[in-house]
Amino acid sequence: MSASTKILAGTAVGAGVVAGIAYIMNIKRAQASLEVKPQAYIHKLDWNGLTIRVDALLKNPTRASFKIKFPYIRIDHKDTLLGSSQVINKDIRIPAFGEAFIKDIMIVIPVLSFFSVIYELIKALMAKQPISLFVTTVTTIDLGWTNLPFNDKKEVVIKR
Repeated sequence: MSASTKILAGTAVGAGVVAGIAYIMNIKRAQASLEVKPQAYIHKLDWNGLTIRVDALLKNPTRASFKIKFPYIRIDHKDTLLGSSQVINKDIRIPAFGEAFIKDIMIVIPVLSFFSVIYELIKALMAKQPISLFVTTVTTIDLGWTNLPFNDKKEVVIKR
């Protein structure tokens, strides 16, 4: 193998590595740019439990359109899991520089599951006091050739 062939092969491999790293960095930036704006509402409140409706606005501020799996929602209060949504195998397309709105994700929190925490929450809501919850959104971004996990945790305040 001549020296010029070795130089040409080394240049091609080096260019491929640089292009691959740049592409992965762009994907990582696109993943970090997906923004989730959850809102939580009381759907039903009684002494049997609490049903929380979560609506999520997903924003894509990048020029790449992609699909995500229907998000799995988890609600925590003071590091205690209160409830979570069902897992649904459905794709949602988010256009480039666009948004997708997912509404009516119902999370049922029975009183008996975590009696002390739920009792505290229901008591505060019955007294018309706001409560602070953490909504975690878990989904997968499908870029066509690869899937990237996405997790987002936001604090929401609900009141009656």
